[in-house]
Amino acid sequence: MDNADASAPDVPAVLQHSSGERYWEIDAIRGIAILGMIFFHTLAALVMFHVIVETDTFLKYYNSYVFGTAIFVILAGAAMILRHERMQKKGLTDRDYYVTLVNRAILLFGISMLITLVTWIAYRVFMDSNDCIVFGFLHMLSISMLIAIPLLRFKKWNLLFGLAIISIGIFFIPNFTSPIWLFPLGIHSPEFLLHTPDYFPLFPWTGVLLLGVGLGNVFHPNGIRGFTLNYKPGKVLQAMAKLGNGTVTLFIYIIHMPVIFAILWIFSAITGIGYL
Repeated sequence: MDNADASAPDVPAVLQHSSGERYWEIDAIRGIAILGMIFFHTLAALVMFHVIVETDTFLKYYNSYVFGTAIFVILAGAAMILRHERMQKKGLTDRDYYVTLVNRAILLFGISMLITLVTWIAYRVFMDSNDCIVFGFLHMLSISMLIAIPLLRFKKWNLLFGLAIISIGIFFIPNFTSPIWLFPLGIHSPEFLLHTPDYFPLFPWTGVLLLGVGLGNVFHPNGIRGFTLNYKPGKVLQAMAKLGNGTVTLFIYIIHMPVIFAILWIFSAITGIGYL
């Protein structure tokens, strides 16, 4: 992701586009998306602590979380395209680019497995349960990135690949409930969802990532903005752009649930409101 045109008037230097910098509009959208994710995860934690009740109205409202998550995943796909231009400007090769993407995916997968371990321990200690996050957001994102790497050369065609995978995930995969070990693909029994608080199967979510790759090639071909943007971001959008920096966003994603859980645990212990 790279930032606003150098020609854009009065855009802060930190947000202007030059070698190695970022497009502020992409980061701003991602910053807004991560705030939305924190909000919806807070709602889920309030339900877990029995502070609010899971009514039908609440569930309809909470399900809009899927839309916000889709935006986040689309931006992750677009980021794979934008990274190429940044690395080229630094004099790095295509091999360096692909190695960086693979290393990034491996790092995310390692973090996702740590999340699986931590949630398994937390559920055992606090809820006397064997539940845990077995294939959550970062599991999906890391493996989807690895799947997308050999498809990057197809550029805009990834829009079709993405729509195909989404269609399979919505209309075909739900017809199967076994074998259970194919749960990363979206094949699972109805009871499976009762034992994992976060689940993002590859079908359809890899398709959403590929939509991002395709859209990245449409709007930022070869990682360069393909349109003119002379809009001056205000202070709020500047703050969102800083929040949406990839490293910052990953850090927030990793720590926000433990922080929310700790706050609610202390709140419940002090006030007597809510329980696990």
